[in-house]
Amino acid sequence: MVKFGTLTLPHVLTANEETSEVMNEKCLPGRSLPYRLYTAGLGKRFMVTGEVRSDIELTRDKIIRLADGVARVLDLELDSLATGEEWSALEEALRYQSTPTWTDDTSEAESAAGTPFTLLDASTDYFYFGHREKFNKLYLDVATVGSYGARTWEYSEGGSVWTEIVPDSDGTNGFAQDGTVVITPPSDWKQDTVNSITNKFWLRVKVASVTTAATVNQIKVNLVYNCLLLSPRFRRGVESPLKIPYELTFAQQENP
Repeated sequence: MVKFGTLTLPHVLTANEETSEVMNEKCLPGRSLPYRLYTAGLGKRFMVTGEVRSDIELTRDKIIRLADGVARVLDLELDSLATGEEWSALEEALRYQSTPTWTDDTSEAESAAGTPFTLLDASTDYFYFGHREKFNKLYLDVATVGSYGARTWEYSEGGSVWTEIVPDSDGTNGFAQDGTVVITPPSDWKQDTVNSITNKFWLRVKVASVTTAATVNQIKVNLVYNCLLLSPRFRRGVESPLKIPYELTFAQQENP
């Protein structure tokens, strides 16, 4: 079974994964190898094929509406963390302190066996979560249970413009346990630059007060996908009008 957002795709026959890369090459004097700049396509793409076998008009219209540019969760039921999502390592994990001091905890956040790192140590701290692709869930493996006041979450609209966002749910109970923070990706969420790190979708959090600072072992994200290419083939002649083939391509679209 394959789900994209709230729609379960009917009668899926194949679901193939591919990872493509787009890069520019430039030869530089004194270098034996060209300089390579990866510009896009670093994420995964999935091609899903299937058939519409019943309720043709209604199902066909639902499939067509998937190619509307809205990022949604693509659930291939690959089963990660026993939830069906496909989790990825968070690309950037930064703590800002008002001194000002930046602490890069990315390496530790990516490693399940790394050293626990502090999440927020004061009410003036921010913790930044950055990834090249949009995501809708943050999974935090908490090492030391935290005790905090009210949390404020914000996302970047680009150009260092931050807007508050209220999570759909917080399975960490305020960083007091292992769990998942769930958000609905905003339509105006754009890539931005934080501490000279460019081209990331950023989410940040701060707290009103700190009684006990939480430490974290690892952070993962669940990515969201866009339906980029739709080939329903509804107008093709088929052997049976009750088995109309469709093809959908899903990708982690960069900075849509």
